[in-house]
Amino acid sequence: MKNIQIIDGAVNSVFEVYEVSDDLFELVFPNNGDIAFLNEVDERFEKVGGDQNWELVYKKQVDKKHILGIHGTLHLTGSHCEKDYYPSHKEAEVLKSLR
Repeated sequence: MKNIQIIDGAVNSVFEVYEVSDDLFELVFPNNGDIAFLNEVDERFEKVGGDQNWELVYKKQVDKKHILGIHGTLHLTGSHCEKDYYPSHKEAEVLKSLR
């Protein structure tokens, strides 16, 4: 099981964390990525399982105080993150480029 943090652009966002299966995590974050954007995930979900995948993503919200890590971040519409800064979809590579 893996934890996904959801980021949206709402001024009252609480950045929920959801626990998902390893298989679903791989569908959201392919190629060992840990950053994903809504339009890309929507395209992958359309090919495999459709909206049922979104139901699985939002099925099990977890309390951030009790998790053992965030394995991926999903940026929804309105997130202030620009996809262009994450060409590899790996946060560590973006952090290296800033140093």
